[in-house]
Amino acid sequence: MHYAELEPGPALARYVRCIWSFEDEGGAGAPQRIVPDGRPELVVHCAEPWREVDGSATVTQPRILFAGQLTRPLWLQPGARSIVIGVRFHPAAAHCFLGTPLDQVTDARIAIAALWPQEASRMLAEVDAAPGMPERIAAIERFVERRIAASGVTGDELVGRCVAAMMETGAGAVAVDEIVSQSGIGRRQLERRFRKSVGISPGTLLDIVRFRRVFDAIEHDSARPWTDAAAAAGYFDQSHLVRDFRRFVGCTPTEFAAAQPGLATALVET
Repeated sequence: MHYAELEPGPALARYVRCIWSFEDEGGAGAPQRIVPDGRPELVVHCAEPWREVDGSATVTQPRILFAGQLTRPLWLQPGARSIVIGVRFHPAAAHCFLGTPLDQVTDARIAIAALWPQEASRMLAEVDAAPGMPERIAAIERFVERRIAASGVTGDELVGRCVAAMMETGAGAVAVDEIVSQSGIGRRQLERRFRKSVGISPGTLLDIVRFRRVFDAIEHDSARPWTDAAAAAGYFDQSHLVRDFRRFVGCTPTEFAAAQPGLATALVET
């Protein structure tokens, strides 16, 4: 199993946070829980596509898809042989790639072949013919560059500045009212522009950013008590974090810890 993240080329740096790749020859394994992170993605399955699991129902993903903003957990079942490449967009930049309002695809996965069949077929042929991972990634980058150029969407600079303030300052140190005040426009107008460019409201993005600061901190340092990470992210009481765990992970911290033994002490220590 191998996972890697790469910086995008100069032409895409404004739009793309990173390009990631995942390879695994070890068999399907158990379904994986995907937690919201505030960033839409383009996903390309270079081998067997993964399946989305919802209770007893499963849906096979298309080989090339656009994944809109998540506001709830998503369960994915890997294929027996996985080679996956993802383009992780900046929150306010995916609109420039897709060309349509992002709130139309929130919590949805869209088949790229249904949007741009000829271009998708061309890109997939280049990926399948590529001798290795660098060449696959290069083909996908070229596709993204072409679609951004063709979309005609230049991006909402005001929304981009607001998102940058959220990310740089930290969700625990800024409130929606502050973001609205800094924007210079009314709250409802800012929310409309956010939904169009980001796919979710400013408040929801702040909630996701704050939650991910705790979730990522504990995943990377399982010895750290979750209370420390939660306080640093702006959570003022345990019940608030528990509510967000249910909302974004689908269970309580204790239930999550039971399924992730390495995190158990950090998550439930008080």
